[in-house]
Amino acid sequence: MKNKTSGHIILFLLSFFLFSVNTLSQNVNPDLRKGNREYKNENYSDAEMNYRKALEEDPGNIKALYNLANSLYKQGRYDEASNILEGIVQSDISDNRRADVYHNLGNALLGNQQISEGIDAYKNSLRIRPDDNDTRFNLATAMKMLQEQEQQQQQQDQDGEDDQDDQQDDQEQPQEGEDDQQEQQEQPQPRPDQISPEDAQRILDALNQQEQEIQEKIEREEKQAIPQRPVREW
Repeated sequence: MKNKTSGHIILFLLSFFLFSVNTLSQNVNPDLRKGNREYKNENYSDAEMNYRKALEEDPGNIKALYNLANSLYKQGRYDEASNILEGIVQSDISDNRRADVYHNLGNALLGNQQISEGIDAYKNSLRIRPDDNDTRFNLATAMKMLQEQEQQQQQQDQDGEDDQDDQQDDQEQPQEGEDDQQEQQEQPQPRPDQISPEDAQRILDALNQQEQEIQEKIEREEKQAIPQRPVREW
């Protein structure tokens, strides 16, 4: 009698467990599953649409919100993505997932050219998960971007001060400038086919300098590209 009763209890527990699993499977939002499928296939716009449908039925679905932010990030809509992630990071989630949110928030902020804020987000992620190499890589990249941005701003400020000094010098010596202009008008101007070798060399040097500056600008912009380490997905 005792063995028969124990068998009934085990059978009941097994049936209850299977029922619970089936119930949980049925409770997974179908729009969330569709969104994940579209995201995996890199159809980020369709994924966004399905995540929003899932949130209409369950506005508090953190996973749908998080994946929606990722789909927006993939579409280059960094401001929208960061707004959602900033809300998620305040919610009741595990530390490991909070580190993921901070990591993705850093990516979105950098994409929106908010470099200092992105650095703070990466640091918050590393405070939770210090051994995360992807986040450490992105933090190092962001700090380099900030340094280059500050150097570029300093150079622009210096160039502006130099231009102002030159303009002030010109204003203080109007007579000398007028005399030079008058002398140039009195002197016969060479025809294009009479350009001197010295003038030709100066023109060539100026063109080479301009080309070098353009190339350096392109290289700076390439270095400031958004870190391409992957976003964290749930």
